[in-house]
Amino acid sequence: MERSAVYHISEHVYAYPVKSDVLAVRLKVKKDDVHCVRVHYKNIYDHQAKPQAKTMEKILSDAHCDYYESEIHVPEKRFKYYFELLFEEGQRFYTADGFLKDIGHFNAFFYPYINQDDLLDVPLWAKGETIYQIFVDRFANGETSNDPANKKSWGSRPDRRTYYGGDLQGVIEQLDYLKGLGVKILYLNPLFASPTYHKYDIEDYYTIEKIFGGEKALESLVEKAHQKDMKIILDGVFNHCSSNHPYFRDVLEKQEASPYKDWFMIDSFPVSKQERNYDSFGGLVPSMPKFDTTNPEVIGYLTDVAAYWTKTLNIDGWRLDVADEVSHTFWKTFRTKVKKAKSDLLIIGEVWNHASRWLQGDEMDTVTNYKFREWLNRFALQEISASTFWEKIQANMALYKKPLFPYLINLVGSHDTIRNKTLLNDEALHYLSFALMMMFEGMPLIYYGDEVGMEGGEDPDNRRAMRWELTDTVLAENIRQLCRFRARSEILKKGTLRPLSLDKRILGFERTYQNETLTVVFNFSEATYTFDAYEVQTIHFGEATLQNGLHIPPKQFAVVS
Repeated sequence: MERSAVYHISEHVYAYPVKSDVLAVRLKVKKDDVHCVRVHYKNIYDHQAKPQAKTMEKILSDAHCDYYESEIHVPEKRFKYYFELLFEEGQRFYTADGFLKDIGHFNAFFYPYINQDDLLDVPLWAKGETIYQIFVDRFANGETSNDPANKKSWGSRPDRRTYYGGDLQGVIEQLDYLKGLGVKILYLNPLFASPTYHKYDIEDYYTIEKIFGGEKALESLVEKAHQKDMKIILDGVFNHCSSNHPYFRDVLEKQEASPYKDWFMIDSFPVSKQERNYDSFGGLVPSMPKFDTTNPEVIGYLTDVAAYWTKTLNIDGWRLDVADEVSHTFWKTFRTKVKKAKSDLLIIGEVWNHASRWLQGDEMDTVTNYKFREWLNRFALQEISASTFWEKIQANMALYKKPLFPYLINLVGSHDTIRNKTLLNDEALHYLSFALMMMFEGMPLIYYGDEVGMEGGEDPDNRRAMRWELTDTVLAENIRQLCRFRARSEILKKGTLRPLSLDKRILGFERTYQNETLTVVFNFSEATYTFDAYEVQTIHFGEATLQNGLHIPPKQFAVVS
């Protein structure tokens, strides 16, 4: 056994409470190195009774490691535990002091006490539900009287100054369309007053854009969405603002005499847009100066904004732009304020890489899972095999607590990426990868238009106006039925996922919930794939035939039980 590969700490993803008296513990070992792991545990202050023992489940495997996890129950909420590893050559005990034969009281791992604020508090209503992202200016024009004077024709290609006239009334008029997709959550790109079409450079956090219909239109959208049992999430841009924001203009005017000089990341005075002697979005866009989100005044101002709109509009969540550049102190204050305004609010962080730092229970509820998109695309484009896909996906999952798996935001596209159909350059592959997202564990995010196969290259081309004429195509109907199937399935929304080892161009997995299992097989190859289907009785969805095995045509999939 490779002792150096064995790893555990009494915190983070390796030891975390799931109930007031139940602790989840995880152990990492070298892949295929042990055939059984047990955890021995009892109350810290119990010096007499023999520890209880429980066999742990292998929950994940990446290219190099296996991860075992188990939930242990101690009514007194005070945990002392160690691990027993069984392998071909024998047995070893792993403790807080390494490998020992004789284990004393202080050699065990301790989780001293479960306090109430140690528990994850993630909204149950959001678990596994489908999100639909809307770029309001590009989605639907429901009220022409508020159109900007310089709008372009709906079908024209966008540039970085293009307006099309989409508004909140247009979203209201398409709520039945979205409901028909099985969508539970509408995520709206920024709506606050801004000098640009994209609104990620806000100049007034207390004004809803007039060209979108203003505050009344947003109130109406929230109300009508709630009537249809749909939720509304706003885009919160708190890392930076517009250089037209009155506080930054005050700095430009008064320089070091401005009361807001410490609100921004200024390198030197005099502050100058031309000199770019202050930090900004990405360090690249001087028209979007970066806030100092460690400044208590900045924290108070911006978190008050979020709490105000949460209460005023009765919204259901926030998607947080550039979340990984904002201070942890800011997000902890943010969570406290918005959860006080609405306790079951959903908080989503935009994080493109490893995000476990923000998911310890005191900042965000979940994050965008761009790693899913990366490895799915690389598989679809034949850059990696199925086994590598699973190794990479599970290595990413190992960063997170198991209860968060159904909440990770999986996506194949967003307003920051090339359109999925354009990237794959194949409608069948687009449908297949979209379908895999909808069958996967997590919360699928549909970028407006991906469900009808819209094209689009790099920003701004990926932000074309919605092509409503494509909603009548075969592709759009197939995806609509697919999304509805997920919306009806508790297994797909809430079930666990277990990968299947099949062929190098085949992705298969099982989804299980409350003793019911669906098997999903995706054929990314150019030939019909026959799946050993001796236990399969029903084909629930997808293109396949069942006769002496399950036969799945090229670039098709099947959902069976």
